[in-house]
Amino acid sequence: MIIDKILDRKDGDKYTPHQFYRDVMGYGEIGFDIARAMDAGTEDDVKIAVCKYIIENDYNLEICKYIKSVDWL
Repeated sequence: MIIDKILDRKDGDKYTPHQFYRDVMGYGEIGFDIARAMDAGTEDDVKIAVCKYIIENDYNLEICKYIKSVDWL
């Protein structure tokens, strides 16, 4: 799941935008907004899309603080 990729990164796993993009694409429609933001958006667009995923899936909103603190592109 995408949440696992986010939390793995938060826990110190190696992160590359390319691999995260590939992982997100593997989840089909669930990751569409994130992938689209990574394709054609800005850093802020990606952060918004990832936080939107957190909110829509009822995950702990504290995760958005982390999402906003790191670069995704």
